[in-house]
Amino acid sequence: MLKSVALLAALFLTIQAANYCMKDKELSENEFFDQVQGTIFANQQNRVVAIECPDPKDNSTCLYIVDRIGYLKDGSWFVGRFLTPVPDLTKGFLSVSKLVKPVFKSMSTIDTATWMVDVGTMDAMTPNSVELSSLFTTGHFEMNRDVSGNITFLGVATGGLMSFFSTYFKNLKLTGIDIDPQSEYLAKKWFGYRDTKNSKILIGDGAEHIVEMARRGETSDAVLVDACHNHAPPDGIYCPVEAVRTPEFLKSLSAVIGTKGTF
Repeated sequence: MLKSVALLAALFLTIQAANYCMKDKELSENEFFDQVQGTIFANQQNRVVAIECPDPKDNSTCLYIVDRIGYLKDGSWFVGRFLTPVPDLTKGFLSVSKLVKPVFKSMSTIDTATWMVDVGTMDAMTPNSVELSSLFTTGHFEMNRDVSGNITFLGVATGGLMSFFSTYFKNLKLTGIDIDPQSEYLAKKWFGYRDTKNSKILIGDGAEHIVEMARRGETSDAVLVDACHNHAPPDGIYCPVEAVRTPEFLKSLSAVIGTKGTF
């Protein structure tokens, strides 16, 4: 009986969706672009989708979710999503991901804030892509999607690199550690990250995590460090944070990666 009710409910929702699409006029690619650019972006290249402030009483902690229209050499367009300390991107960005255009293009789907993130695409010019490619081009990992092993991420940013690995390399065990709960929140809310069977984010001190791994005799095939300050630190060094520059950390890191791991 319960299965029958569930099937009927699913059928009802499918019919509703179909009726909704039939009532909503589908736009051509050019019409859709005009509406996205004119209505949503107000004919600007960037738009602030959201402002996320972990401490509501301190505006200096705020980060901006910014969507930006970009163009490829063939004239086609796309939308990228940035995490940035300033809304105009003049101070760089902490993360970037490409969004997926909706299949059904209409006035009800022009808002880029609702678009999915393409976790299987990575900008070749970002640090993430350099970290990814170096694991294979150096021969550390075999150039094969069936490669197995484990990778430890110290600092997850918005989970883009973990999402990419999880999408294409199902036999790699991925563990991300970030000291800031906001990172996991932003990764899941705005950048498409999801925990999977082979990928998880832990909240904690990444440097301490490596020290504890060394004490327990645990190893990692690769330790990737993206532990950085979101805003200008007193010493001016954004990356890496002080905790992963200490002799104790480096000694523990050496024990964790051993002679066959990489950092």
